Amino acid sequence: MIKRMIILIIMGLTLSSCQLFTEAIKDNMYRVELARERKELSKKDGPGAIVVDKYKEDVERVIQDIKKRPINKKVEFGGTTLLIPENTRLNPKHGNIVDEKTGYGIAITFEITERCSSVYYRKKIKEGLYCKIYYNGINSELNIISKKIIEINGFTNTCK
Repeated sequence: MIKRMIILIIMGLTLSSCQLFTEAIKDNMYRVELARERKELSKKDGPGAIVVDKYKEDVERVIQDIKKRPINKKVEFGGTTLLIPENTRLNPKHGNIVDEKTGYGIAITFEITERCSSVYYRKKIKEGLYCKIYYNGINSELNIISKKIIEINGFTNTCK
């Protein structure tokens, strides 16, 4: 009888440790996915290109150049028409602005969402669907470009 109880306790401990192994595997898979995503965002045409040392100076030059351009290029994004700077395009993977001549991406990104939050500037596409703009407000050059895009496209930071 005692032998059977000891076997049951050991089997219980073994089965409960399987949960720990499963959680560890899921955690590692999540970390790998995050690393893959971070790498993807840091590619030349991604919004994080400026953080890569070999792209940094060129991206800063591109930002200076884009800042001088008029905001007059029409692009379709998620069911709405947006005006972005001349000689740029939207990266279909990340929704960020990419300079057509050099191929460098800058950290101004558009996203379609169903939620309205007064934290971000957004444009209502239809009932329950919004186009948000993300940008680094600390970087004064990106801030200037973003403010022009926000004004011309009619983005607001209210949910009314």
